[in-house]
Amino acid sequence: MSTVPIHAVKLGLALEVYGIELRLWKEIGESEWGATLRENDNTVHTRFEEENLTMAKLHLLAEARKRALSQSGGAELPGCEAFLNSWKPINMTKE
Repeated sequence: MSTVPIHAVKLGLALEVYGIELRLWKEIGESEWGATLRENDNTVHTRFEEENLTMAKLHLLAEARKRALSQSGGAELPGCEAFLNSWKPINMTKE
């Protein structure tokens, strides 16, 4: 059994929506957030600023929805608010 030092573990949130796996975590800065969007073999890492967790979730959901809409040919997709409370907590280890 291997152990991971506590400082190497980050708490984050995960959600799969619009066919995209989202991961969101708080960075060190006061209003700084980190995220990944993973779709098929394509992974995008991003950092952005938002005032609080709710706004950070909406920011990332909006980005995922925008990507899905651009690929769907104008299909009807639920709004971002529909998934606001669907996030699940995850432990992320720093590599």
